[in-house]
Amino acid sequence: MLDRLKKRVDRALFFGKVLRQTQVAQPIRPGRFMQFVKGARQTRLGPHLAIMFHAAAHPDKEALVEYGASPRQGEGRAASGGPRVRRLTWGQLDATINRLAHALVARGVKGGSRVALMLPNGNEYLIAQQALARLGATAVQIGYRSKPGEIAYILSNAEPIATIVHADFVAAMREARTISGQESRSPGSGQESRSPGKHRGPMIVVGGDGAIGSGLPSSSDRGSQTDLVDWDRAIAAESPDVPPKITEGDGGGVIVYTSGTTGKPKGANRSWRRTGFESVADMMLQVGMKADDRHLVVCPLYHSAAPAFVAIMMSLGATVVLMNHFDPEAALDVIQKERVTCSLMVPTMLIRMSNLPDETIKKYDTSSLRWMMSAAAQLTTEAARRWMQKFGPNLWNFYGATETGLVTLAGPHDHVNRPGTIGKALRGNQIRLLDDAGAEVPQGQIGELYTRNSTLISGYHNNDEATSSAQKHGFFSVGDMGRADQDGYFFLESRKHDMVISGGVNIYPREIEDHIHTHPAVLEAAVIGVPDPEWGETLRAFIVIRNGQHVTEAEVIDFCRSGLADYKRPRKVTFLVELPRNPTGKVLKRELRERAG
Repeated sequence: MLDRLKKRVDRALFFGKVLRQTQVAQPIRPGRFMQFVKGARQTRLGPHLAIMFHAAAHPDKEALVEYGASPRQGEGRAASGGPRVRRLTWGQLDATINRLAHALVARGVKGGSRVALMLPNGNEYLIAQQALARLGATAVQIGYRSKPGEIAYILSNAEPIATIVHADFVAAMREARTISGQESRSPGSGQESRSPGKHRGPMIVVGGDGAIGSGLPSSSDRGSQTDLVDWDRAIAAESPDVPPKITEGDGGGVIVYTSGTTGKPKGANRSWRRTGFESVADMMLQVGMKADDRHLVVCPLYHSAAPAFVAIMMSLGATVVLMNHFDPEAALDVIQKERVTCSLMVPTMLIRMSNLPDETIKKYDTSSLRWMMSAAAQLTTEAARRWMQKFGPNLWNFYGATETGLVTLAGPHDHVNRPGTIGKALRGNQIRLLDDAGAEVPQGQIGELYTRNSTLISGYHNNDEATSSAQKHGFFSVGDMGRADQDGYFFLESRKHDMVISGGVNIYPREIEDHIHTHPAVLEAAVIGVPDPEWGETLRAFIVIRNGQHVTEAEVIDFCRSGLADYKRPRKVTFLVELPRNPTGKVLKRELRERAG
């Protein structure tokens, strides 16, 4: 009983400290607070509640800024011919979310429904995510670079009842629907007739510039355009008030399809009911996140890390600055213009910014940047060192996954004192390193990393086998191998499926990659195992050379031999212009294996 009371007091003190440090607890007029309470009673738990609160507390404060917006009735056109810029206050954002929620309800979406999103980074993406959360519906996130066959797989697995799609991707979505059986083509008709599948639904089209009709297909009119609903028209026709109270479903959430680096992507099903706050609050404290931050978004919103950080920053009432696509110098320009204080980037982006010429970097004032978070792929020691050399000791790195949420955190001092670490466990996380038999490995030994916290996904959508194989005793693994030191710092070695067995010895490519990255001529490196009749497997390195540098295969092999055990040296080196990566920056080693034959 006493222990339970102590835990409650500790928890209360902890969250009180979070509120004070982040400065999120600001005065609000009683009338506006009651406005928030009234609206909140009509919906359920989700990130949209923070937007509702900030719209009531400070409706005229800037919430969203978008750089590179699509032309929309001349809106935000820069006189200089530069990128278009659109700005939304909290009040405008909240009202637009409500309008879209009403438009979705009018088209059959309700609590528990699934709706596919296929959009580039932009205000509309965040509005769509939040409108679905407000209805208790689930967002099915589809990468806009996906091909029709890949989209079809997700449609068949998730069975969304409607789609919100950018005009540029309507053709790909139609083809995907045909492949997945949602639509069938009448031979010779040139038009699609729709099967009675329960998840065909309308397509709400962003970027149609008002040219698309707003009606739904009727039994007498099944032309190829009648299921297309124009975003602008649909929103303009609806009320800015909070939609009616939700009675159906379990509160909604999001299905994020994993990057599929080892095969077909799996739909990680995250419910808003299973959103824990301890690890997020711990990160807020350590990093120093504040309500007056201006957060730059350059990573894709259809993945998990970028929208998670957007939700975190919006919960504080911070301003979110979106870029439609990443360009290293353009990012510096936006940081200067918008006085950006923080951002989340994948290591590839950090490397590209760090590799800009010094004279280019010095053209821009980046003194406003207080912290930079690296995520979604392994951050090498060399990449961390180079970033902090160019931009100062502001680099953080978290380890986590779509399935697990935030697990560990490493700060600027950790990158110096414990090179290669992913940090210590964040509050609310339990971590175990297990061998193949499920037993914990001794300290310092390598094991598969399993974690347990309050933010674990409920499972993979319509994939019980994958869900079961990823779990042990309530702990979840995404296949990463790691070790821990005596002070509780964790280090990743490699993905489990990337481990190489050569002559009966386990070799983890991460160690070899980290060593190769220290060569002054090497920009990027990836190491894989290839079949060998004598050794079972041997190592092959794929290397990208820095501009203006030169190195030979023999020099790379000798460099490895001089710094690593002989059996860890690559037997062959292949030089590439760039490494194959998925949109979140992870190296696609399956493509390297295919290249190796």
